[in-house]
Amino acid sequence: METQPRSAMAVASLVLGIVALVTSILPIINNLSFLLAILGIVFAIIGLVGISKGKKSGKGLGIAGLVLSVIAFILVLVMQSAFSAALDQAMEESGLDTATAQGAAVEDSGSATEPQAAEQSASDAAAYGVTIDGCRVTEDYQGNPAAVVTYTFTNNSDEATSFMVALYPKVFQNGVELGTAIGSDWDSEKYSSDVKPGSSTTVEMGYALEDMSDITVEVEELLSFSDAVLAEQTFSLS
Repeated sequence: METQPRSAMAVASLVLGIVALVTSILPIINNLSFLLAILGIVFAIIGLVGISKGKKSGKGLGIAGLVLSVIAFILVLVMQSAFSAALDQAMEESGLDTATAQGAAVEDSGSATEPQAAEQSASDAAAYGVTIDGCRVTEDYQGNPAAVVTYTFTNNSDEATSFMVALYPKVFQNGVELGTAIGSDWDSEKYSSDVKPGSSTTVEMGYALEDMSDITVEVEELLSFSDAVLAEQTFSLS
């Protein structure tokens, strides 16, 4: 009996899942882990489909790659949220000293520094621009309902960056944050594509729905010293 060749997709998903999981706890670097986890999930699914048709072997590798990639995906989101919370707490603890120093500087120099401070604040706030353009309901790769939210990302900073590195979008349904969905009915590649300063791009992201009740979309900066919401919108799915 001829031995079936091992699925290259299953092997690739296992390798990607391991790398994504190992690097998922490293701040900044885990942005790349997020992308590797997504690729690992996609490769695992493709590999398992091929294996189920009897063309390849390696089902155990594909399942292991899928599990590791999903764990890495979730861990990246948890670590990024924890890192952002730690930064916020550090800024809150040092906020009193900073406010005192700024007050003393203003008192000494009068109103001459106020325009400069206002200009700097406006510049910092405008580093990235984002609008929430729309939402549509479709299905993920398993046929489950998914909401696809469309964003327009504008890079007003001095360096090329991507939506994934700059912003943190969250979608809530019934007060609970939804997980991302994987499917072929939307273009998820631009999520990680670099955008040059002064340019804009349209990004689509899918979210797994719990039911057909309203959803609320919020977008914050990924690494920010505040919890300021850059854009927010509620969509009715019914």
